[in-house]
Order: sequence, then C-alpha cells, then structure tokens
Amino acid sequence: MSYRNTITDQIKLTEHIQLVTSNGLKYLHVAHPKAAAHISLFGAHLLSFTPTNSAPVIWMSDNAIFNGVKAIRGGVPICWPWFGPAKDSPTVQPLAQTQDFPSHGFARNHHWQLLESQSNDDACHIRLQLTENPESKRLWPHSFKLIAEFIISDTLTINLTTHNTGNDSFDYGGALHSYFQISQPDAVSVDGLDNDAKTTRTLDGHIDIVCKNPSAIIKLNDKQHQIKIKNEGNNAMVVWNPWEAGAKAFVDMPDDGYQTMFCLEPAIIGENAVTMAPGASHTLTTILSVTPV
Repeated sequence: MSYRNTITDQIKLTEHIQLVTSNGLKYLHVAHPKAAAHISLFGAHLLSFTPTNSAPVIWMSDNAIFNGVKAIRGGVPICWPWFGPAKDSPTVQPLAQTQDFPSHGFARNHHWQLLESQSNDDACHIRLQLTENPESKRLWPHSFKLIAEFIISDTLTINLTTHNTGNDSFDYGGALHSYFQISQPDAVSVDGLDNDAKTTRTLDGHIDIVCKNPSAIIKLNDKQHQIKIKNEGNNAMVVWNPWEAGAKAFVDMPDDGYQTMFCLEPAIIGENAVTMAPGASHTLTTILSVTPV
C-alpha cells in the first residue's frame, strides 16, 4: 500500500513542513509555494520532488515496499558507506564475508534522527542524522556522524556529509542513487557524462555503466523538461535502467516501470574511495534544477 494513503497522524513542524506517521514509519511532507517534496526518515530517503507548475522530477515505484526493513525502490536512496555488493567494495573488504551484508551499505536501511527543520519564503531546510550503532558496528567498525541536508525550493539540493568521529582513519564510498521520472525512453537523452561534454547518451535498452570522468553538470533532456544535475564531491556517475527483464526480476517494481525511470547517480566508487582522517569531513552534493521545454 502506498505511504500516501495510510496517514495516521500529522504534526506541524513549520509553516511548510509536516511530520507524518504511516504504518509506523515517519515522513516529512513539504508543501512550499515553490515546490512539494516528501522525505522518509527511514533511510533519509527523498521520495518525491515537484517544483510548482512542473512535472514530477523524481520517480517512485508503484510497488515500493514501506516496511522499515527493505530499502525503498525509487526516490533518492542514500548508498553509504559503500556502493554495490559489499563483497566487491574495497571499503568493506575483508569484512564482507557473510551473505547478510547489504548491497549499497546500511544507511538506507536505518532510521534517521530529525535534527532541524526550517522554512521561509525562499526554501525549506531539513537536516537528518545517522550515527554508529551496534548493527552498523557489526558491518563496518567505525565511528561516524552522517548528515543529510535537503534544501527544497524551485531547485533541490541534497548534501550528504560524512564526519569521522573516531580515532582511526577510514575509507568510504557511496552514492545519491537518484531515480528520475521520464516520459518515455525514446524521449530521453543525457549530456555531460564525459568531462568534455561531447557525448550524448540515449536510452534504448538495459544500461548499467560507470562514467569515471563526468562533467560537473549533467543534463537530462526529456520532452517535458530538462533537468540540470550539478554534482560535487563525487568521482563518477552511475547510469542505470534495468529494462524489461530487469524490471520483471524486482518484486518492488512494476514490469513496465523501466519505461518511466532513469537513474543518474553521483557516486564515490572503486579504488578512489574517500579517505577520512579522524575529525575530517567530506560532502557529496547534488543540485537539481528544472527548465520546462
């Protein structure tokens, strides 16, 4: 059942932000004059972002599971402190020797704490926090503070800041696993996946690639709008669409879901993980702006 249809209580935090409880999970609903958005405290997971008088920017699976255990399909999952299978990640090895190590880290499978919410005529600001706990220590034995900041206006900014609060250095990777809403595959093209911005990529089948030298600004062109994606702090862009066979393999995606989604993910992957000294911090940022066509 969709989280949108199971609201049981609402608490007004500011003029534009409400805290909503649905089937035991908590969400922040933003209704600002410049945009609407929804954020799940489970995973610090952006579920939607729609500027006023615009088509939805973010894709959510109609079959997404909201049980506080399984990562949510769609939106912008936070992959941290590794990306992809744990057994393949240099930031996890040699720890990932058991099958219960989750892909894409553990941040998207934890409940986060609401630190701050503010709103004014220009934007809504929301900050969520995750710190180490017994389960995170079992998977990744480091002390940390992870802050997810959302700035919601006619643009969307997501800042994911990692703080090393321990006494030893650690390496981390991850991604802002952004699912974008598209009108149809043959209406889509992407510019900026290479640093000289000369290559345009279209969507005409299964794609799962890592672009290791992306431009700082990626442009997703669709027949309804252009989305400009400005990234900082990443060393790659991951481009993904599971296409028909892949969509059918996911229980939490409709069989035709691949026709309306396209993932463009600023990521920190591979051997170029970020090394964090004690007391250091690093921020992964994506900024989305929409221009009607």
